[in-house]
Order: sequence, then structure tokens, then C-alpha cells
Amino acid sequence: MKADSGCNDIISAAKIILLGQLIFGFLFIIFIYITNNSFGVKSAIIGVAIAVIPSLLGLGSAAYKLKMNIDVSIRYLAKLNSLVKWVYTALMILTVVRFISVDNKIMLLAYSVTFLGCFLTPILNKPQFRMT
Repeated sequence: MKADSGCNDIISAAKIILLGQLIFGFLFIIFIYITNNSFGVKSAIIGVAIAVIPSLLGLGSAAYKLKMNIDVSIRYLAKLNSLVKWVYTALMILTVVRFISVDNKIMLLAYSVTFLGCFLTPILNKPQFRMT
């Protein structure tokens, strides 16, 4: 397997995961916009960002590691992705809770709903939905 092919596969998967998460996150933000105030919308947007940004950082770090070392195992890439994602998620949640005034329930609910967008990935991986 060539490194560029593996990187392209990871980037393609990241695009599909991002699309699934953004669909759920956008629907949740619209729901909060209809049923809540601007403070709730701000909290929902932050929750969506906390779900999306670490996922992208984790997949990006795995793609970068594969590009630098073609002989790296898929198990290592999966662990690296998971570790980066959870570390940045924890850091972002701690930072937001400490320094930004948000509705914690809405933020965590937005995070959870957006994270469920990952489960749309198999559906969005059909040829008619592919972005690549």
C-alpha cells in the first residue's frame, strides 16, 4: 500500500464522518434555535464544535503519521486517532466549562447528538453520497 493511498483513504473517511456529524449537529442547532434563546444556540454551537474538531484532529494526525511512515500498523493508527480525539475533547470541554459561559446541558447534548453522526458514516459511504 502506498502512503498517499492510505492518506487519501483516511481523508476520505474523515470527510464522510464530518458530513454525518455536521448533519446531526446542524439539525440540533436548528432545533435549539426554534425552542431556545441565543444563549442556548451558542451552547449548541460550542457542543457541535467540541464533537467535530477533535475528530478531525485525530484523523488528521493518523493521516500525517501514515504519510511519514508507510509501515505503521492500522492498530497503531486507530489508537493514535482515539487518543488524540479524546485528549482534545477533554481539553476543549474543560476550557469551555472554565472560561466560557454556556448552558452545560445543551452543550453536552449537542456534543452527544453530533457524535451520533458518526453512525451515519456507513449510510453516507454509498456511491451516491460520496464526496470524493
